[in-house]
Amino acid sequence: MSKKNINDVLSDCHQLVAELRQKLKTKCQDVLNLRKEVDRVTEELQLCELRYNHLKNKIDEYTQDPLNKGRIDDSSR
Repeated sequence: MSKKNINDVLSDCHQLVAELRQKLKTKCQDVLNLRKEVDRVTEELQLCELRYNHLKNKIDEYTQDPLNKGRIDDSSR
C-alpha cells in the first residue's frame, strides 16, 4: 500500500466515525423524547385513575348513605 492509500483509508474511517456519531446522537435524542412521552402518558394515566377513584368513592358513598336509600329506590321505578 502506498502512503496515499493509507491516508484515504484513514480519511474514510474518520468520515464513517463522524456519520456513526451523528446517527447515535440522533437515536439518543429519539430515545430521550420517547422517555419524556412515556413519562407524560404515565402521569396522565395516574391522574385519570385518581379522578376515577375519587368519583367511584363519591358514588359509593352516595349509594350507601342511608339518607339516600329512599331516593335511589324511588328513581328506579
